[in-house]
Amino acid sequence: MTSATSGQNTRAWLTVFVLFFAQIISTIDRGMLALVIDPVRHDLGISEMQIALLQGIAFTIFYVTVGLPLGAVADVVNRRKLLLAGIAVWSAATVAGGFAEGFGSMFTSRIFIGVGEAVLGPCAVTMISDLFPPEKRGRPVALYVFGSMIAFGLGSLICGLILDLAPKGFFAAWPVVGGLAPWRMVFVLVGASGVVLLALLATVSEPKRAAATGDPEARLNLRAGLAEMGRHYRIFVPFYLALGLFATGAVAATGWGAVLLTRTFAYDIGSAGKLLGVSQLLWSVLGALVAAFGVDRVGKRFGVAGRIRFAAILTLLAVPAVLPRFAPDGPFAIVLLGEIMFVMAVYGTAMLSSLSEIAPPSLRGFAVALYAFVMTMIGGSLGPVAIAWLTESVFADPLAVGSSMALVGTVSLLLSAVCAFLAASAVATLKRGNP
Repeated sequence: MTSATSGQNTRAWLTVFVLFFAQIISTIDRGMLALVIDPVRHDLGISEMQIALLQGIAFTIFYVTVGLPLGAVADVVNRRKLLLAGIAVWSAATVAGGFAEGFGSMFTSRIFIGVGEAVLGPCAVTMISDLFPPEKRGRPVALYVFGSMIAFGLGSLICGLILDLAPKGFFAAWPVVGGLAPWRMVFVLVGASGVVLLALLATVSEPKRAAATGDPEARLNLRAGLAEMGRHYRIFVPFYLALGLFATGAVAATGWGAVLLTRTFAYDIGSAGKLLGVSQLLWSVLGALVAAFGVDRVGKRFGVAGRIRFAAILTLLAVPAVLPRFAPDGPFAIVLLGEIMFVMAVYGTAMLSSLSEIAPPSLRGFAVALYAFVMTMIGGSLGPVAIAWLTESVFADPLAVGSSMALVGTVSLLLSAVCAFLAASAVATLKRGNP
């Protein structure tokens, strides 16, 4: 390896590490509401269903309006600058959430936090695709995906620590946050960490695009992008359905796990956050190791269709994570809830790596934006609303949240696996020359 090649490789991995850190911050900002559901409900005077809307529909609104166009924009503009703008917006919106006085202001804050995935995903995956050849993308994609996995554990630990220290007066003398309720401190302090991320991203260079095909104006045409994917609808329809249904099942564990621990197993909110965080971190590390060394090997031996089948099998392995309601005690429930991090780490790496190969190079940003869109539109919206509706209207008992998680999670994950197997079969058929 020449010194020039070694330098390029170092710069490429430094970029991946910055994107990894961005994924951590983005996921914590988006997901920490799940850890403070009951304090937010009581402080703002809102219902279980309104919490579900804050967890899902608020993000969907952003994707419906500008999320997909931003994915197309990422195919032609300077992605580093687009990310800088996105980070500034989502960090400010997170801080603003700490000062929300009602459902409306919190809903607005959550809409703009949606900038995180809408901008980060398309920029990060296309940058990685331009920095690494297809046969070497597994590990950098695994590290990037690991950022979102470790974020759940770190977020739980950080939020649990803040919620533990706040009542003891630890932050009393701090400016701005000193007089806030503990859950508000969480939003403000975590949102302010975006300043560090902006400084790190300022050191990154925009990668040279590996494939600058087609007219830029054409690449910005969403209709043309959808038409291109529509030619292979037998691949993309079940592929994206699998993603959305997987997200629906996963959110049962990630969005309601902390609530289950406090309501069903009588943990206080701080302890629930810290213990769940440790479990999530340990499972995430294991998942990242398997993803880093396993996904490329599966792809090398079985091709892109094999990667998607691998993801389908992983989906079935996620089912125990939505069944903590049936755990004999709290510690076992925590282990089950954390297991979803292992599956998500490997699943996300396999599916994103597959998408970078099956999507046209000039439409990768759009394809990744659509990836995030369906996971938010179907999973992030349907999952929380379905669980809240079952708990509030069907079971009519807040303590039944575990039963709602089990029902929604199991059905969604089983259907997701079926869709992934269908997509893999369509890819295999296309590779054999029989579209």
